[in-house]
Amino acid sequence: MTKNNGRFISTSIILLTSAHLFNDFYAGFLMPLLSYFQSHLHLTITQVSILPTILAVFGSILQPVFGFLGDRFNKKLFIVSGVLCSALFMSCIGLAPNFTLLILMLVVGASGIAAFHPNAAATVARLTQNRSTFTMSIFLMVGCIGLALAPFIITSIASAGGFNKLWLLSIPGVILALILIKTLSIDHENRSSTKLSDFKILFAGKSRPLWIMFLIMFIRSLVTTSFMSFMSILFTAKGLSMHRSGIAISTFLISGSAGGVIGGYLADKISRKIIIAGSSIIACPLLLWFLKADGNFAMILLGLSGMVVLAASAVNVLIVQRLCPDMAGSIAGVSMGLVWGSAGLMLPVVGYIADHYSMETSLRIAASMLPISGILVLALPNIDRPANDLSKE
Repeated sequence: MTKNNGRFISTSIILLTSAHLFNDFYAGFLMPLLSYFQSHLHLTITQVSILPTILAVFGSILQPVFGFLGDRFNKKLFIVSGVLCSALFMSCIGLAPNFTLLILMLVVGASGIAAFHPNAAATVARLTQNRSTFTMSIFLMVGCIGLALAPFIITSIASAGGFNKLWLLSIPGVILALILIKTLSIDHENRSSTKLSDFKILFAGKSRPLWIMFLIMFIRSLVTTSFMSFMSILFTAKGLSMHRSGIAISTFLISGSAGGVIGGYLADKISRKIIIAGSSIIACPLLLWFLKADGNFAMILLGLSGMVVLAASAVNVLIVQRLCPDMAGSIAGVSMGLVWGSAGLMLPVVGYIADHYSMETSLRIAASMLPISGILVLALPNIDRPANDLSKE
């Protein structure tokens, strides 16, 4: 096992992975409560769709900013503060008495999510050399598990009348933040000399593979975010309980975390193009089938859909980071944050279609976009071994 000045770097990876579990756990507080906010605050579906958009803007689109600052200054600062802010503010959204205060809580909590992700992902990528895709898939899988646990735990507490106790779930995150302050060791990292002007590589002649990857990730993120965001409303429209919808979201994400590990393992063995294309094309009919199914069979299809659609998550992140290794945090912020957040900005459109037709129709349109990302893979060069560092061009 690789050492770093006599210390096992696996300790830092374990801490970062644990932090990812909690950070994404808090990020998962909003989605299962959307139907509650819709009824409690008397919101339309279009208004409800603004909430995950706020989460997307401040939790995702800001990630390149925090990634850039982490590359320039101190990644540990943003990792620790990210966990702390997400724990304290996301866990309290159930107490929001009105729409305005709810948005303010989301802004601060989501900013913590944005501060953590690019800096933690870049640090894991730097500490890992061998079997990098598999290790990154583990890191992403644990985050996905945290995101998956949130709906089940939150709806269980809420169904028992414990909305006013959800804030207690912030305690583990606060404790972990204190542990990270004392024990997380990334002191020996080489700080990047990344400047704002370095982002010109995104517009260089050889940046085409990056933009293709961004478009692929945008489409896939739009589909995933749409199903995660509106699952509770879809199930409510079918007459199912909020707790049942929470189980559905958890099923989707837990299966997706398993799929991410499988996809990461296979990507180290076979073509990454096959993983991305196969994931995109096969997931489409599974999601469409799920929308037509009922009962336990629908849950099985939902689990299979999550496993397939999230199988390429680690592959996507590693490819863009390897194309620009000297800007790993910044590029991770763009790929994991800006692209995902841009997809989140489209949620009001998904909500608008649902308001005028039905939620099932809206999600069917979203799922039908997945094969496009599979076809776009054909336009990529050899991505199994990205040979060119664009930042050196």
